[in-house]
Amino acid sequence: MQTKIHNRGATLVGVDKFGNRYYQKLDKQFGRHRWVEYAEKSRYSASQVPPEWQGWLHCMTDHTGDELLMLKPKRYGLEHRENLSGEGEEFIYHSKGHFLNPEQRDWSRYQPWEPTKKE
Repeated sequence: MQTKIHNRGATLVGVDKFGNRYYQKLDKQFGRHRWVEYAEKSRYSASQVPPEWQGWLHCMTDHTGDELLMLKPKRYGLEHRENLSGEGEEFIYHSKGHFLNPEQRDWSRYQPWEPTKKE
């Protein structure tokens, strides 16, 4: 229900290969607004938007993702995958000094620098 009210007066511009739906609403007073309705509504992040739609979504280009896919050479690249860094402990990066890192540094040998005093 909320989605239908929010999308009133908007035009569906396209759907990507993951099922995300992209909308645009042109207002005379406020300009244009673009947004994405994620396919998986329970768990979503900005990394689920493929790069060909990112430029359109942030108003950097007026070419939709479908148009850019037709122009994109096939020799480039890997398929887009979402970033799973927030999904479980095995995907989260912890720096060397982080207390959750299993290979944590031993900081007990650390001596703070103290300037020499001039007499």
